[in-house]
Formats: sequence, C-alpha cells, structure tokens
Amino acid sequence: MTDAAVLRDFASLLAIPNVTGEIADLRLNAEEIVRRFEAVGASMEIVELPGAAPVVIGELRCPNPTAVLGVYVHYDGQPVDPSNWTTPPFEPTLKSGDTVLDFPDEGEQVDPEWRIYARGASDDKTPLCVIPEAIASVAHRKVDLVFLFEGEEESGSPNLGRYMEHLQDRLAADAWLLCDGPVHQSRKPQVSFGARGFTGFHLTVYGPSHELHSGHYGNWVPNPALDLARLLATCKDADGNVTIEGFYDDTKPISEADQLAMDALPDIEDQLIADLGFGAAENSEAGYPERLMVPSFNLRGIESAAAGSNARNVIPAEAKASVDIRLAAGDDPVVMLDRVQAHLEAQGYTVLDRDPTPSERRTHRHLAKLEREVGYRAVRIPMESALASVLLDVCHRASGEEVVALPTFGGSVPLYLFEDILGAPVAVLPIANHDNNQHSPDENIRVGNIQYGIELWKTLLTTDFEGIG
Repeated sequence: MTDAAVLRDFASLLAIPNVTGEIADLRLNAEEIVRRFEAVGASMEIVELPGAAPVVIGELRCPNPTAVLGVYVHYDGQPVDPSNWTTPPFEPTLKSGDTVLDFPDEGEQVDPEWRIYARGASDDKTPLCVIPEAIASVAHRKVDLVFLFEGEEESGSPNLGRYMEHLQDRLAADAWLLCDGPVHQSRKPQVSFGARGFTGFHLTVYGPSHELHSGHYGNWVPNPALDLARLLATCKDADGNVTIEGFYDDTKPISEADQLAMDALPDIEDQLIADLGFGAAENSEAGYPERLMVPSFNLRGIESAAAGSNARNVIPAEAKASVDIRLAAGDDPVVMLDRVQAHLEAQGYTVLDRDPTPSERRTHRHLAKLEREVGYRAVRIPMESALASVLLDVCHRASGEEVVALPTFGGSVPLYLFEDILGAPVAVLPIANHDNNQHSPDENIRVGNIQYGIELWKTLLTTDFEGIG
C-alpha cells in the first residue's frame, strides 16, 4: 500500500465518531478495527461486559517467536464541541499549514509535514493505522502479538481491570507495549519506561446558606471564595513545592540510571517556554524531566458565584475547586488523599465527605466537603532492563535518529493493571507529534509521524526480543 493509500485508509477510520461513552459509535469502531486486523491475518474478537464499552482482543502468531508482545491501544476519544474546531472533528481534513488539501491519489507525492486533522488522529487511532500496515509489509516476523484495544480510556478506564481479569488467560505476554502519547518535543523518537499515577479531589468551602448583598454584609459575613483561595495557597509555595506534610515521603528515589537518562535528554526548556507562552518555570531548581519524577498538585479549576460581565455584587454561598495529583513511583493514591485531608483539618477546617446540614453550616466557621477521586498508582520499569535496551535499539534503527529515553511519561495511564493482573512489564512507545492538540480542538497527526510509526513497527516485528521477560 502506497503512502497516499495509507492516508486515505486512515481517514476512513477517523471518520467514525469515537467520543468516549457513546457506546453505539464505539461498537462501530470496534467492528472496523476487527476488519482491519483480520485483513492482515490476525485472529480478532469483540468482547463486551455488561455496563462497559467493548474491547477488541486478538492475536497474531508466527513460527518460532522470540517473545510474545502485548499491544494496548485505546480507540475512544475525548468529547468534541464542533464550534471550536476549524474543520469538523469527524471529517478528516488534510492540510499543509493552513491550506486544505485533497487527500492524494495513489502515486502522488506525500509531504511528511502535512497534517491530518480529526478527533482521534493522534490520541489514539494512529497505531490502529500503522500496525496493520507494518504487518502487511513484513514477510517474516520474530514475535507473537497479543492485542487489547480499549474503548474507555478517555473515561478513566473504569472497566479495564474487569476485562483483564475476565480475559487474563488470553492476554499472556512477556511484555506489553502501550501505544499512546507523543514523541519528544524535539521531534526525536521517544520511549517512556513508566507513567505517572493519578488521584484527585473536588473541594467545596461553605459560607452563608445563600448569596448575600455585598454592600449590606461585606466585611462581616465570611466570603467562602476568599477562604478557599487562602486554603489552596497553603498547599503549595511560590516555588511550586507542595507543603502538605508527608507529600513526598513515599516517592521512589531517582536511580543512577534514571539520572543518566535525564541528563542525556535534549534541552528543550527554553523552546517550551517560548512555544507555550509563559514567563518562567514554576521551579527554578529542577528541570522539566526531574519535575515529572515527583508528585504534582495541580489546580484544575475554581468557581464561585460569577465573574466578568456576569459578576454580581454578592458574597457567594460556597466556592469549589478541583485538584489533580499526578503520582510518582512509590506514591499511594489513598495515602496521598489522607494527607490532603489531614492538611485541610490542620488549617482548622471540619472536613466532610457529603453536603453539610443547615445545623453544621451554622456551627462551623471553617467547613469543607472533600470528594475523593482515588485513581491509581504510578509504574516505572528499570532503565537498565533488557526490555528498555531492546526498545531503544528498535526506535533508533527505525528512525536513524538518537532516541530519547524518558524514565516516566508525563501523563497518567493505568499501567499498574498490566503489572498487577497480567504480571508483565509495560513500556510506552509513542508515535504522535508533540504538538498534536491532544484532547483539544483541531487535534492532528503529522504525516511524517505516521511514516515513522510504520517503520517502527516493521522494525519491531523483525527484532529478536528473546530475554526480555
């Protein structure tokens, strides 16, 4: 299949809506994935547990394999608001810069700098395009493949563990490759040997039972928005260090191999600051890679009454904030939330896990509700492992470039399930360009990254993986 045909074929996959939670659309995606992988010789099946979006599982065997590799991809995508997109999210559009192009016909030249715009283009349908193409291009494979394609990753993978337990005997592998996320910001190929975990919470601080006139009651009735701002400010200092007691106590120390890998990373921080449009990094004493190795405390959003043109002269009745905590290796999500609650209580707050009664609102000056999102732990495999060495070599041979070895991926994915349920190590093997607008309007994939993905998987399929288990 020529490059032009690959682009047209990929566009037809992207045209199938895949918004997470839309089960009927997700089934259509699952059926199309089965068709594509069966066309290159794989044995595939759709499995659907009650109350869950379907998964697609399968296998592709070969004579005398050196290893069994599991391949995980998610096929669902983030919700879309078409009014925020330059082109419709499920009408794949090929562009050169801002110029819309027709998809090329067979034999026409393809520019690696072109981009395809569509939901799912980079997160995460690209592997579902490049892997079948690579399989079809390789005559003699050296590895068996086991497939697990999920339809709920963008909803937090609430049923992935159930599926793994249900299908455990059919998902046996020496190692798993998670095909998600972008290559390095320098455009160099990247392999990530871990991912941060996730936990978080929603916090509500209470004031009067209803909004009050700020002229009549301001300076006398406490303002919960100000209380919340002060409370959040006690959680993190001006240098970005979290001040919650014990927050960093369980974090796994950076190993010598981790440090060597980080020291070898391309220096892209000045470029990132310029590209992302802010003045300076939050912490001046540690670089970007080092900050991925410790837990974070991020204020996702805050709301109370109204602001801007909708502002009213009121004292709010309550104020809300949502916080996510990206966990590093060693951190326990429940313990971390316990520490958050202890910190809030140390600031003088009575902390509930439910809405307060009218009596509680009258009798507590500082009253809050903490709603927990427990999440999951981080995972990191040793940089000096045999799996790490082989994958770095594969990426180098596929690209002809120096490969970035990242000890941990910035995002959070439930890698712990592969260790805990399937008993296998897992690494992240990304394909997409770093500037792909992941989760945002105008999501895109660079054509050159599609070509890299095909070469990557052709190389992987013909590599001796013996000894990685």
